[in-house]
Amino acid sequence: MKKNLYIRADGNEEIGSGHIMRTMTIANEFRKNGYKCVFISSTPIKKEMYDRYQYEVIEIDNPYDVKLEKEAYDILKIINKYGKGYLLVDSYYANNDYLHILRQKTKLICINSTKEMLDTDYLINDNIACDKEYIEEVYSGTGTKLLLGADYSPIRKEFISRNYEVRKKVRRIMVTTGGGDHYNFMTEFVRRIRHIRRFDSIHFTMVSGSYNVNYQRLLSEADKTDNITVIKNPGNMAEIMLESDLAISSGGTTIIELSVIGVPSIGISIAEDQKVGLSFMHKKGLTRFVGHIGDGDFWDILLDSLDTTIEEYNDRKILSEKCRKCFDGKGARRIFSHVTGENERKII
Repeated sequence: MKKNLYIRADGNEEIGSGHIMRTMTIANEFRKNGYKCVFISSTPIKKEMYDRYQYEVIEIDNPYDVKLEKEAYDILKIINKYGKGYLLVDSYYANNDYLHILRQKTKLICINSTKEMLDTDYLINDNIACDKEYIEEVYSGTGTKLLLGADYSPIRKEFISRNYEVRKKVRRIMVTTGGGDHYNFMTEFVRRIRHIRRFDSIHFTMVSGSYNVNYQRLLSEADKTDNITVIKNPGNMAEIMLESDLAISSGGTTIIELSVIGVPSIGISIAEDQKVGLSFMHKKGLTRFVGHIGDGDFWDILLDSLDTTIEEYNDRKILSEKCRKCFDGKGARRIFSHVTGENERKII
């Protein structure tokens, strides 16, 4: 097989940038080992996301939320043009009719955390709370190789093996919802804390993603106070985390990146599928999960948790230590080794 990896992933205001970022992390590992990596997308591309790592992007004229036979054949045409290789699909809209067409012509890797059995050669479900026994039973006898759990969370290398210190006094807090913010959480957060005087000594860094449709509203609200900075799509996310004494983050890749570094976090759910993972992390003492943004008592619980977490140095230290023990950040390397059989060795 030629050393090619094709990645079918989308990002937009509705689904954010998580699919793109985690597949890009996997692509980084493949490219490091000599593979040519090409992204295929059906949504308008935020070029800066790909330009940062200098990846080629091919746009196809198909809806991102409907996976039709036409798209499958369009992808196969691209693969035939560039040369055979692996195809990585990261979409919750990929059904088995679509995947079956692709699997007949190429080695197929799917990232998916649903309970439905998918027609794929490799399944990656990096949800820390995934039911491994159930999934193994569902896929028994199918020939699909399963890569399950937090050991397969793809984390960019800049977050791995960093020296992080849990400081006694909280002076800087990072706040982010990932790629998008369709609930306008960050603007509302800024509006609320502006009127709480006890937070005046803390500097808040609001990290806005590329697909935040409420970015201008956030800027306007942040301009009304001196202890808030807004940064859009930063290229130095790991450095911002290292400077933070605490973080408020939605579920997904970002909260795992925080955990790999060891930054104590308060988890918020901005999507229904984030609840299970965040609840599991809360029970394991890896984050403080305060609920879904749509819950009636969400803001009261969040601000109470923020107060207590700021004050409890020992608890923040324990959170940090547990996170670093649980997440080593080597998921992309494990995925590459298991899929290709190259560099297959014990990954410490």
